[in-house]
Amino acid sequence: MQRMAFVSDFDGTLTFKDFYHIVIDKYMGDKGRNLYTEWKKTRKINVEFLNLIFGSLNLTQDELTREILDIPFDRTAVPFMERLSRSGWDFYIVSAGTSYYIEILLDHLGIRSCQLISMKGVYENGGIRIIPDPNSPYYSEVFGLDKGKVLGALKEKYERVVFAGDSEPDLSAALRADLVFARSELAQLMEKAEVSYVPYGSYSDIQSCFVDKGWLK
Repeated sequence: MQRMAFVSDFDGTLTFKDFYHIVIDKYMGDKGRNLYTEWKKTRKINVEFLNLIFGSLNLTQDELTREILDIPFDRTAVPFMERLSRSGWDFYIVSAGTSYYIEILLDHLGIRSCQLISMKGVYENGGIRIIPDPNSPYYSEVFGLDKGKVLGALKEKYERVVFAGDSEPDLSAALRADLVFARSELAQLMEKAEVSYVPYGSYSDIQSCFVDKGWLK
């Protein structure tokens, strides 16, 4: 059995802003913000919602790529990921978004020391369409991908699994992890569930915690 795995959400965790919020603010304005507010009242932010947002872009593929490269990535995560690798940890990114934009950004940043578990996405009609896989062992009818199922599988493989996230789709994973770093909505949900977590602002905070625990070389 391998010893340790660090599992991170992507949007809002490895980045400082969800890509769909960037799209809403830049391309949809009040119409998009109102849609988000009304959707949240009765439904979860799911694949149907994301496809509405990403399908509204009306960009060329080159224009879309430029928007992806501007996603505000937490650069302090890069040295942390490198130290994790040297210290015998495996790094996973688990996202209920799509690998379409994640892979483009990771490749641009030269980040290759991680494993990505997400959903397929394709460029279509000027935007992105997310395509969940109902045959995946991690499939969720709500989010397209169930992060709790991913954590369950990793817990069978690793002795210690640490998770970092920021929103509701992260909760099922956080409840299965050995240690959780949480902020924003996920932190509120953890408090409501009366489950302990470590707050963080950026990956430099997470790295400091790991150093204090003696987990990094």
